[in-house]
Amino acid sequence: MKKKLLVALSLLLAFSLVLAACGDKTAKPSPSPSPSQTPSSPSPSPSGDEGKEEVQLPGFHIGLMVYTNSGGWFDRIYDGVKTLADATGSTISLAYGATPDEAIKGVENLCAAGVDGILCMATGGLSHRLLQICEEYGVYYAAANNNLLQEEGYETFRKNPYYAGSVYSDDELISYEIVKSMVEKGATKVAFFGLPPGISAAFDNRFAGANRALEEKGLSVLTEARSFVMPEAAQNLLTQYPDVEAIFSAVDSSNYLYQPLITGGYGGKIQLSCFDDGGDVASGFRQGVVTHAVEGPNAQAQLAFILLYNALTGNKMVTSEGVPADILMPYVLLTSAEEYENYVKRSEGGIYSWDELKEFITLANPDADLAKFTALAQSFSK
Repeated sequence: MKKKLLVALSLLLAFSLVLAACGDKTAKPSPSPSPSQTPSSPSPSPSGDEGKEEVQLPGFHIGLMVYTNSGGWFDRIYDGVKTLADATGSTISLAYGATPDEAIKGVENLCAAGVDGILCMATGGLSHRLLQICEEYGVYYAAANNNLLQEEGYETFRKNPYYAGSVYSDDELISYEIVKSMVEKGATKVAFFGLPPGISAAFDNRFAGANRALEEKGLSVLTEARSFVMPEAAQNLLTQYPDVEAIFSAVDSSNYLYQPLITGGYGGKIQLSCFDDGGDVASGFRQGVVTHAVEGPNAQAQLAFILLYNALTGNKMVTSEGVPADILMPYVLLTSAEEYENYVKRSEGGIYSWDELKEFITLANPDADLAKFTALAQSFSK
């Protein structure tokens, strides 16, 4: 009797083990993060469908290439990108380069440091070379704040397997609108201020738009103060052309023109534009030395991060032609201290929140839609 009982128990145990071995074999592993990174917290399904399993997003090592690491322009870009990096468990390494040689060296250094992808800001005219470097290292590349469609070799490098796409604004158009406004408000003696030609497609396009506005009004530029030594260029401009009525600045004018204009008694008597601000633009408005401030690169950077992240997870956002998306979005033109302060406040932690952008992460939402993403970009306004 005992032997029969032992045999029955043995058979029952063996049957249980067989059942356990035949359990569910369809469970899918979580996405693998970059070896050097830890995964982010699980991302809820954007659709709110409770039947879908939460996805654990992989973290990556992202390189951020900018032309300067100071001022409001940089601070807002970094804050917005960091919000998205933190949400995906990614880390950021920085590189800076104001000249073509510095930009190339910066990208080489980021690649050598082992980044998985690079987001380039304001390095126009160099994309073909920068992509070559990235391809050599197996690093993905996305761009913002530059119109790559105008660059030499675009039709070739847009098909590069490591190109993730770009987000840009129309520098020529916004500059045209600024100078047109200056002339309509009475300015006939308009000077240009900024960096030398060839440094960035964005800068060159700005001056092209400004020139077009003057030509349409039958005017010519008073002088072009374009130099790497901008404090000296600013002083020379005001010394040699004290009767200037408007200055179209294609760069941050706060560090170079505000104080000389205030000291020279130009407050309330001059029109001045400002891109990529590094100082207190609100104060410039209030003291009557700033009339136009352009913002938006921080929003472009966040959307370009989404393009880059999707590419890194094997989910490039591509057009109907099968090439990465290059998305045009508007700048915002601010014309008062209040508008500027509101924009700065809105930009804290990024123009877009993670909740607004996570639905465009294809790994978390397989239904992520390029048309909807493009519409979000094009709806950007102050």
